[in-house]
Amino acid sequence: MRIVAINDIDRQLDEKELESWIRLTRVLTHEIMNAITPVTSLSETLLQLHGDRDDDIRRGLEVIQTTSQGLISFVESYRRFTRIPCPEFQLVYVKKMLERLVLLASEPIRNREVRIDVEVDQDDLIIQADENQISQVILNLLKNALAAIGERPGGRIRIKAYCDRNEQVNIEVSNNGEPIPPEVAEQIFVPFFTTRPDGSGIGLSISRQIMRLHHGSIKLLYSNEQETVFALVFR
Repeated sequence: MRIVAINDIDRQLDEKELESWIRLTRVLTHEIMNAITPVTSLSETLLQLHGDRDDDIRRGLEVIQTTSQGLISFVESYRRFTRIPCPEFQLVYVKKMLERLVLLASEPIRNREVRIDVEVDQDDLIIQADENQISQVILNLLKNALAAIGERPGGRIRIKAYCDRNEQVNIEVSNNGEPIPPEVAEQIFVPFFTTRPDGSGIGLSISRQIMRLHHGSIKLLYSNEQETVFALVFR
């Protein structure tokens, strides 16, 4: 007699990978801050000593100060990736939350041809979650969806929430914008990876960490010419 047990270890592998990125980010941000903070402080002191003279030395010091302050702000944005607070769990009505988020996301695109639909299979569908953190995750997906649609005519975003056969709540966010190439799809949850010039590369990484703290998951289900679908699963 042979007994075979099969376990899905994707979650464990994802957690180990995420923990490695968090440790690496903490070390890097700590070292960068240790190096750049004295530079900022010293440049401010030298500017005060130099007075109001308008010469090359002052302009050089101003460039050093501005650049170092920009670097500090840049590093602080990445520190958020390692400082997500523990969720404050409460019962959240999914439909009410999604309708609020759609109103929030619709305001900046009032003059664009983009439609956002919400489908919730039960009016009383609830999740145990930190509503502020989950709202951040969904808003990030909506922002990415709008970027993928761009100026395409007939843009559509759909948010679908339902309870699956395992009694897990699923929230799917889909759009009919530019598909994600396979080589990019493999890296979208990697911290600091981005294909957008104005992107930071931490939005989806933070979203994955938030879902991990909620004992759930976020994943790209598929992306093709017709549709790109992300799913949040609450276990």
